[in-house]
Amino acid sequence: MRFGLEMMRDIVETIDTDQLPYADNVVIGDNSSGKTMLLKLFIERVGKEENVYFIDAVNRGFDVKRISKTEKKPEYKRTILETRLRETNFNLQDSFNCYGTSTERVEMIYGLYEEEVQNLFYEMTGDQFRVLYGDPLGEVDFGEGRGLLSSGYQAIVRIFLELLYYQDMEIEKRRLERAWVIVDELDEFLSPRYSAVFLNFLKKKFPWARWLITSHSCDLVAYTQNANLVVLENGNWEIIDINDYSSVSEVQIVFRRLFGAPAEVEPQMNNVLRRLLNNKMNHIWGSENERCLKQIEEQELTASQRIIVDQIRKW
Repeated sequence: MRFGLEMMRDIVETIDTDQLPYADNVVIGDNSSGKTMLLKLFIERVGKEENVYFIDAVNRGFDVKRISKTEKKPEYKRTILETRLRETNFNLQDSFNCYGTSTERVEMIYGLYEEEVQNLFYEMTGDQFRVLYGDPLGEVDFGEGRGLLSSGYQAIVRIFLELLYYQDMEIEKRRLERAWVIVDELDEFLSPRYSAVFLNFLKKKFPWARWLITSHSCDLVAYTQNANLVVLENGNWEIIDINDYSSVSEVQIVFRRLFGAPAEVEPQMNNVLRRLLNNKMNHIWGSENERCLKQIEEQELTASQRIIVDQIRKW
């Protein structure tokens, strides 16, 4: 793991204590950058005192053949969160342990929220489908013909269904004003079209939620508004205003750096200075940043690099 535990805890504290400009957070980084550790540490810290709902990357399936006629809404229990955090389950096994028996499936509650799910699904995708109860193939009726739900459509339905359930049985029932929703790889299975609009749509439809999500999608980053972009890179981290990126091409510059850009794309010194400037602007300046800047000031810099150093000092 590239990130030390103390540094990861610093990131968790920064997000949790409202030091950042926005309530919502998008985390990006390579597969070995520490995103998973960040989510787990955040849940451990915040979950003790605040309300948290967590959907890990494996919980994206929705099997129409498993839909059952459940008549009573199951009470929300932390067993869902606790089960998903287990090492044997985390990003490995589908789970919706609402009763605590480990035999439950999310499809069992679909009938209870079918109308709400369909309304959200149509508003976001412009598509509709009708479940054919008892169909042995698990097909649905799209109006112009039958077919199976794609993995992307399953992911959308799954997230809508879980959030509607949590909203109904926890937020509204307990009259909560806010809760954290943490989703690992929100864009999992989604096309660029839906990755681009999904988080903004969820923020609009579930306004009680504070979001902490991870992603590998340029489209999600480019089109999401009013969020902190948390960038994990080679043992360092920085916070960027996501509104500073208005196109996929701009985001791709960051992604090329994170996921294997050639060394000649941008001098390493420029990367470090950019990170320090972002941290200074977002008020997360610490002793490690100060030490790094002093070391840079002792080196031979280009004229443009000197200007950036001056900007950091004056900010």
